[in-house]
Amino acid sequence: MTIRAVLFDFDGTLADTLPVSFRAFQAVFQAYDNRDVTPEQLVSMFGPTEDEILLRNLGNKERAAEAIRDYYRLYREGHSGGECLPPDIVALLDTIRSLHIKMGVITGKSRQAYRISSEALDLDRYFEVVVTGDDVRKPKPDPEGIDKALAVLGVRREEAVFVGDSNADIAAGRAAGLRTYGAHWLSVSQTMAFELRPDDIFTGVDPFLALLREESGAKFRWLEWAKQIQAISQTGLAYVKDVYDKERYEALRELSVEIMQHYTQVDAERIRLTFASEQGYATPKVDVRGVVFHDNRILLVREKADGAWALPGGWADIGYSPSEVAVKEISEEAGYRVEPVRLLAVLDKKFHDHPPEPYHIYKIFIHCAIVGGEAAGGVETSEARFFGENELPPLSLQRNTVQQVKTMFEFLRNPEKQVILD
Repeated sequence: MTIRAVLFDFDGTLADTLPVSFRAFQAVFQAYDNRDVTPEQLVSMFGPTEDEILLRNLGNKERAAEAIRDYYRLYREGHSGGECLPPDIVALLDTIRSLHIKMGVITGKSRQAYRISSEALDLDRYFEVVVTGDDVRKPKPDPEGIDKALAVLGVRREEAVFVGDSNADIAAGRAAGLRTYGAHWLSVSQTMAFELRPDDIFTGVDPFLALLREESGAKFRWLEWAKQIQAISQTGLAYVKDVYDKERYEALRELSVEIMQHYTQVDAERIRLTFASEQGYATPKVDVRGVVFHDNRILLVREKADGAWALPGGWADIGYSPSEVAVKEISEEAGYRVEPVRLLAVLDKKFHDHPPEPYHIYKIFIHCAIVGGEAAGGVETSEARFFGENELPPLSLQRNTVQQVKTMFEFLRNPEKQVILD
């Protein structure tokens, strides 16, 4: 069964916020009860929201409201270092989104605590549903939160998986009838030895992504079929002599249009114009991206089309060499005058985690050096800025993936690195 949704626990699974929460609780218990509590003792209290944990366990109950306010203040301050969201978790979420798999969060955190973390870590853009401890009558290990999320997403149990780091997570996922996976990929987890055996335990995000790619691959097989049928018909029409063969190739082209219309619900005439109107031998399209570094940071532009960021670049233009395209695009989209330095990579887009699209595309990455100009937006971009490897903004996945941008930094660290093909 194809995976259509991934539901995550939050603390210890998506965000490395358990240390922040531990420190805030420990400070509050010390300040109001004059007692030390260990992380293990705190984990044993987990299940209800932060407010309820303090109301139940604080000895100085007369000052509970004040203690709760202090907890949230300390918890918010704990996010100031920017270390709660590792880059591989960002890459995980970006990749899942590129696979068009829905995502949700099921957490025992209060709505206030979740909001503090989600705003500090810029996570709202990823999730279609968030169920907090304030949204359920029965917290995990009860499956109530998972059931609520599935109803909102419109996804059947067999089409969803749940990922968490605690015994309560595994029990909730199993009780809900979902495939349930243990996550031990962050610095601190609630449970290192699960009482109930999950379907698998992942110590890194890559094996989990491999599972998702494998089980979501069939989801867009129709698109590959439509592209191949269209390419056969286009090439056939370019060389056909016999009138009956011409009719057969035209019928194939219409079949590719029908497949696209059925799965995308886009008007057939629009599909004919954009997908099935080219003539001549069918060949891949070419996308050229310029790679510019300054002070160990990489140049990205914000695309007006989706508000996300990309390496400056675009379709290869007739009459321009690849390096000339890179120079032109950087000037038009980022405001800098550059000189081409060397070819870094030629990639087939189908082998990378881009959203599906109707064209077969090769991507060319060219290193360029600044010789003048200054940062400025263009017709298709609103601004241009440099970013460090570990501070990448939300990327326009149609244009470049997190892994591709990180690969460009490998060339910066190793100038002798060989050109990458495919």
